[in-house]
Amino acid sequence: MNIDRHGNFCENEYDASKEPIAAALFTTGNGYMGIRGSFEEFGSLRVQGAFVRGFIDEIYEICEPFAGNEYMKKYYLDEEKLKSFEKQDSCVNMHDFLFVRIEIGGRTFYPWDGKLLSYERSLDPKRAALTRRVVWNDGEGRKTEIVFERFASFECRHLYCQRITVTPVNHSEKVRILSGVDSLRKTGGQVITAVDENIISDSRIDHAFHAVNKYKFSARYLIDHALPLGELSVFEENGVSGIACDCAPAASYTLEKFTYIVTSRDTQAPLSEFAENLRGQYGGTFDERQKAHEEAYAAYFAPMDVKIDGDAEADGYLRLASYHTAISACREDSVHGVAAKGLTGERYNQFVWWDCEIHQLPFFIATAPQTAKQLLLYRYNMLAASRKNAEKAGYRGAKYAFCSSVEGDERVWVYARHPFMQVHINSDIPYGIFNYYDWTGDAEFMRDYGFEIVEECLRFWCDRAAKKGDRYEILRVTGTDEHHPYVDNDAYTNYSVQYIFARYLSLSKELSRSVAEDDRALFEEIASKLYLPKETNGLIPQFDGYFSLSRSLEEAGGSSLKQFQMKKSGLYHKSQIIKQPDVALLYTLADVGLDTKFYAQNWDYYEHMCETSSSLTFPVHAIASADNGRAYSFYRYFMQTVKMDVDDIHEVAWQGVHSGCLAGGYLSVLRGVFGVRAKTDGLHVFPNPVPFWKKTTLTLFYRGRKIRLTLSGEKLTAELLSGAPCKINLEGQVFTLSGKTVKKIKGDIHE
Repeated sequence: MNIDRHGNFCENEYDASKEPIAAALFTTGNGYMGIRGSFEEFGSLRVQGAFVRGFIDEIYEICEPFAGNEYMKKYYLDEEKLKSFEKQDSCVNMHDFLFVRIEIGGRTFYPWDGKLLSYERSLDPKRAALTRRVVWNDGEGRKTEIVFERFASFECRHLYCQRITVTPVNHSEKVRILSGVDSLRKTGGQVITAVDENIISDSRIDHAFHAVNKYKFSARYLIDHALPLGELSVFEENGVSGIACDCAPAASYTLEKFTYIVTSRDTQAPLSEFAENLRGQYGGTFDERQKAHEEAYAAYFAPMDVKIDGDAEADGYLRLASYHTAISACREDSVHGVAAKGLTGERYNQFVWWDCEIHQLPFFIATAPQTAKQLLLYRYNMLAASRKNAEKAGYRGAKYAFCSSVEGDERVWVYARHPFMQVHINSDIPYGIFNYYDWTGDAEFMRDYGFEIVEECLRFWCDRAAKKGDRYEILRVTGTDEHHPYVDNDAYTNYSVQYIFARYLSLSKELSRSVAEDDRALFEEIASKLYLPKETNGLIPQFDGYFSLSRSLEEAGGSSLKQFQMKKSGLYHKSQIIKQPDVALLYTLADVGLDTKFYAQNWDYYEHMCETSSSLTFPVHAIASADNGRAYSFYRYFMQTVKMDVDDIHEVAWQGVHSGCLAGGYLSVLRGVFGVRAKTDGLHVFPNPVPFWKKTTLTLFYRGRKIRLTLSGEKLTAELLSGAPCKINLEGQVFTLSGKTVKKIKGDIHE
């Protein structure tokens, strides 16, 4: 799989062993739905997957981790709770509506049968469209060209469109086309849906089903067909039902299939009525719907599409990464947030984690602020449940779930000890809110939603922080680095908590937010007295006692997979080796305003301690490398970021793409190459050029303005595309951007 000369992501030969990973990478979606790249003719288990945001139910989940070393025994697994663990929330693998099967002279086309004379599958990130072209020899010399086209509409988020064209090359054999729905789909290896209704009439299928266990959400497919001329009949076999067309002889045969997908999470109206209304509004031909889709998608994706001249590989893989990020988040409602795998697989159950606010939200803040707002409104929807979480734990305020599903209660796997201690989620969400405000200036959101969330999180921290002498400390936590659970004064947690207290106090004054005097006094005390660990030499210890640990980690046995479960020594808690960056985050994606005087030495130290066994590491390391003038290191980490799943660096890409990592591609350029930060006094730009990129162009939104930045050699161009003039701090020089400004880096600004 590679990027071709047109910038498309291509697969040029069929390899059955690569079907699962290709299914994740060739996902088509629009933020409402994600449809894995399984084949129309057969939806294999582990390959097929159709997901709708927030369509979740309960499954029996098989536990995978095994306590095979000291770390797993003492810190990771609670083996007593493991005995009774059974059920967990999970996204539902929806019924497979892609099903289209082609029979040539009575023989069914499968890519593993007969002989493929040519094969190409191509995902165009600029059009959000997937195409597969094959020329098939059926084994008896008959050649047929088959072209499969499909996309998830950005014009209508409920619509999925397919077109299949069959052209006999050297024969006039009878062609039969079958199209329908495969209802024998499994989630976590279990059938957790039941068909309510399946009406087939002429060229239409009306298919309704529901999840059967806990939430019992309902779904309905209304499927329209434009079929070749021929005799129609109904078929049903092995859970697949639909329409069969015995085609009249022709030079070629074209099927167009339109699936309208609606769920009980979308409307309180009857689903049949809702789907009919959509059909009436978004009918027409494949070409008409594709044109409307491409126009809507192009408008949405354009700000996300960074252009890198002089490096086609970096340009192409960054565009693919941004495409996957674009289709991971719903633009139009706050029913759910954005998950670790987006909508590309079942892994991590479509839970919303801390990386939503720190790694994914910033992408949308800069490129699609309205989408970012929906992600934060999801957190507001979970606020009432988060208050209950805090009360249950004996604290005031709100305690957000580390693993958040559809009700806001904690969905961490009960047998895993340390995630319950990752309370940094309660600073990550306020950080995301402040980041959103700094970029958008959306005071209305802050007044209606943001302040309330932040205040409840601060009340939680008032109880959670322990007063020791004249200072406050945060004890027994786990940072983002899960190798070291149950530590005191984790640097990431303490610094980010102090930041949100201080930021709240300043912003509440700026926006005239009324705060109870007792609350304000306590907030001010914690903001000024929370312990912020730092050595006299400027190094920040990741937690109390970190530098006294071993600087190495003995490994028994070899493995290309850098996952801590695979380390036989199991002595992480006795080593400085970290899974992913905590301290480096504080200088990059969770920028809390640290003094940069000691940035380089902290980065140098922690880069060598980090084994990068989390995909979230790579964009953080890319940005830190750029900030510290290490262009080659930046490029290496950047390419690992955007090719995380293509190269299958952690050997699990078949489970779904690493959405947080891929969002980091754009952020590596925004924050790393262009050095863009939204601060309280305006937009700051401090470029870090990549010497082997000829020209890099990026678009962003800032407080109602649309701005394009171009970096070419030592010259930076800033253009105000829309909105009012604004102040920009460019390498310490403040100027007003009102049109186009060109600057030689570390030189004079001129208009």
